[in-house]
Amino acid sequence: MKSIKPVYMILLCALWFVVGCGSDDDPKPNTPKKTKGFHTDRSKFIATIEATSSGKQERNDYLDEFITKSDIQCRYYLDKPLRRSESKSKSALYMNLFDSISAVFGTKDITDSAKQLYMKNPNGPNEAKIAYEQALSSEIKRGVEIARERYAQSMLIKKNRLIESYTVDMLEKDIENYDKLCDYEYGLMEINNILKRAQTPAVLQPFSSKLKIDPAAIKHKVETVTIEAKNKEEKKRKKNKNIRSEEEMQIIETSFDNNEPFAERQGI
Repeated sequence: MKSIKPVYMILLCALWFVVGCGSDDDPKPNTPKKTKGFHTDRSKFIATIEATSSGKQERNDYLDEFITKSDIQCRYYLDKPLRRSESKSKSALYMNLFDSISAVFGTKDITDSAKQLYMKNPNGPNEAKIAYEQALSSEIKRGVEIARERYAQSMLIKKNRLIESYTVDMLEKDIENYDKLCDYEYGLMEINNILKRAQTPAVLQPFSSKLKIDPAAIKHKVETVTIEAKNKEEKKRKKNKNIRSEEEMQIIETSFDNNEPFAERQGI
């Protein structure tokens, strides 16, 4: 067998290293680095843009494709099991939501109970909290869609601008902001805004969405979850009380079975 010279071995190793570190890890054009939260997958977009060479038409084609495909991807993202991320801002949004329902419908007793149930056991499992989030999930998703619809309109208006006044870098910033709106907390913010507007006489809004969120439906869901959660707690309390009573009876019966002297049983 022919021996391989050391120099060829080095060349072969170098070639293997280059091939081994190939294109799988290379970032694809027009695709941002992955970070926490929702990000539109732009790797299969037909339209492309370059900061230095793209003109108005390329920018607008890319914007149209982005909004259409981002909306589809966002819906899939929100349809996944509800993300139960905990944060102070999320808890504050739910507290505001309960207070707003009370202000609109005068249901202070129910909403005060809802606040207590939601904040109960903050560092452990909380069935009521999960129940509120699941019950309101459809309204929260609709809130996200409304917030994104509003932002999309502001982006589409910019299509009339020249590339010099609405650059590719500016579009990228709008894309980043649009992706951020695909989040449950933004949906909660939108619900809070709708409940706030319901407290005042109707005023003309510069943006009016085709999608609607009924404040009465939100109130009904919060009431239902609160009543069910309170009933569960009451049943649990009664069950625990019965268990304690049974345990006490067993102790008394055991003491009689052991024929303990009366004085000892009485603790004398």
